[in-house]
Order: sequence, then structure tokens, then C-alpha cells
Amino acid sequence: MSPRTKFVMIFLLFSVPFIASTITFLVWKPSVTNNYGELLSPVVALPEAKLSRVDIEGTGEGANNVANKELIEKSLRGKWLMLTRDSGACEAACQKKLYAMRQTRLSIGREQDRVARVVLVDDDVAPNAALVAEFQGTIWISAKALSWLTKLPSAEANARNHIYGVDTLGNVFIRYGADPDIKRMMKDFQRVLKASQIG
Repeated sequence: MSPRTKFVMIFLLFSVPFIASTITFLVWKPSVTNNYGELLSPVVALPEAKLSRVDIEGTGEGANNVANKELIEKSLRGKWLMLTRDSGACEAACQKKLYAMRQTRLSIGREQDRVARVVLVDDDVAPNAALVAEFQGTIWISAKALSWLTKLPSAEANARNHIYGVDTLGNVFIRYGADPDIKRMMKDFQRVLKASQIG
């Protein structure tokens, strides 16, 4: 075998993996993904906003300032969020979402402190004490005039039909239906938290 033939064979041998990987990348599109929720592409960035809690007792400007400080500095800063929007009355469908969010977070185990549960209250109704107690740890934000409501992507006419995942930078990256499979939703969040050391 001549040196030229040897060179060509070696070149072809080393070129095959590169050519195959290029063709695969450009042509083959995997139809199966590991995620359960609907990944949003591009992600939706929630703008910075002044947030007020409606689940903390007390009224007046002083109480609101305390609530804002507690919300921003302790409850949400650097957290991954499970976020939904609904009335403060939070009837059966709303409570089903809150149950899914609570159980998903609990199922995450030792990483659960990295995740916060948030309800954007899109009307003038404050959640009653029994509801707040039942879903203790959920943060209820007054959102009727909050720009976040117009940013949340919604495929249906009823904008209350979703649970959203929000990263630590305020990007909405995934969406679930109002009655998700808790085990599969938990696996999505476990993957995200394992892959990211932020938050």
C-alpha cells in the first residue's frame, strides 16, 4: 500500500465521525424530550417590579413596606419559582394548582428550600386566613396592576389555566396545565435544580 493510499485511508477514518456528527446535528431532530412541561422558547423575562403581599396581616403604607421588604429580601430573592395567577378567593380549580405546587415542592426533598410558590392575585379579593393556613408557605402577591400578568404566556382564553416555572433571574422557562402530573412535574424541577447551582 502506497504512502498516498495510507494517508487517504487515515484521513477518511478520522473524517467519518466528524461528517456523521455534522449530518446528525443538521438533519436529525429528536422527537422525544425528557421534560414533562412545555418549554418556552424564547423564555419570557419578567420585568423588575414593586411587589406587595396580600397574605400578611395589616393595612396601610407602613404594613405594605414591611411586606415588600419581607417578600423581596427573604421570600423570593435568588429563588426558583412555581408561579400561577388566580383570584384571591381561590376556588376549587385554583386550590388544585396550589396542591400540585405544594406537593411538587415537597417531593423535591432537600432542594425544596431553593423553590418558592407564588400566586399572582389578579383581582381585589384577599385570600382568607383558612386558605393561607392550608397552603402555608405560598406567597400571595397583589397583581391586579402588575405588568407580569401581561407577560405570562397563555395559550387559552383563561389565563388562570397554568402553572409556570421561573428561574432565579426572573425568566419564565416552562409551563404546565392547571392539573399537572405531580410526579413528572417534580422530575422536571429536580433536573433543573441539579443542573444549576444558582439559587
